Amino acid sequence: GRLYKPTTTTTMIGLRRFFNISLISVRGLSDAASSVSEIRLTDLLRRRFPQASTVEVQDISGGCGSMYEVWVEAPNFKGLSRVKQHKLITEALKSEIKQMHGLRITTSVPDED
Repeated sequence: GRLYKPTTTTTMIGLRRFFNISLISVRGLSDAASSVSEIRLTDLLRRRFPQASTVEVQDISGGCGSMYEVWVEAPNFKGLSRVKQHKLITEALKSEIKQMHGLRITTSVPDED
């Protein structure tokens, strides 16, 4: 399992009702089609958040690619509300979200040394 820090926030969004979503890194690839989607989404997020320490994306739909779980840890989120953090994620995945039924977003700020 993933280790979540106390500052981590998670939001579950049903895409049929809302047009806000978020994403991140690749883990547990089991199906070729979902692997390609996870990699594509991860790449989009990595390009949007190049300083991110963590970007994970996992298909949680059972392989059909209709629902994803995303986790991004990036300094870009420092000082932003959870809603604003997640909005940055959904903006990065705007086109891809149109094809999804739901997206679970988790964002966090890296610990400062």
